[in-house]
Amino acid sequence: MDPVEREARRLLDRYLTEVVERFGLCPWAASARADLQIEIVRSPDEAAAAVARIAASSAPIGMVVLAASSITPRELQALRDACMRDDVAIADFHPRATGDDATPARLVPVLRRSPDPMLQVVRWSVLHAARRQPPAPDRADQARILAGHASDARVSVADQIAQITAHTLAALTEILDDLTRDRDAAYASCTSPSP
Repeated sequence: MDPVEREARRLLDRYLTEVVERFGLCPWAASARADLQIEIVRSPDEAAAAVARIAASSAPIGMVVLAASSITPRELQALRDACMRDDVAIADFHPRATGDDATPARLVPVLRRSPDPMLQVVRWSVLHAARRQPPAPDRADQARILAGHASDARVSVADQIAQITAHTLAALTEILDDLTRDRDAAYASCTSPSP
């Protein structure tokens, strides 16, 4: 495997486990991991074909990772728009995305500070299922929730983001900053001449 591709996959794995799953930012992240289709591309010109491969597959979710790319957030948004399809939803993630915690919607770009620029490709059926309200918890689960030993899974993703506290955001930002440093060092070592 190409060293840049290997590092892109390693960094994506760190992002998924240390950020997305740890902070509960995606309702299907952990369960979809086994079926996640990852496409590593080296050029924005390859992105549309990678999105099409994911859409044509049976994978519920895919990631098109632009490994070691210097594409800007605005250019990535334009690429996302150019790759739009009717059969899947596409979201953009970028290491230099900016936002703030004034509202949950304005916080989303901060939470999408992935190590590499990437497009997340999600089947509409997966999004619809995530938005449906799950059934009420049974009595035992209700007791655990009321005792503070479990969380209510019926909280929407928007509400989960709204519940991110300043302390949580600081911890999250620290991990995202560490991922950025890791990315810079990893790709520098991939392009440095061997001794």
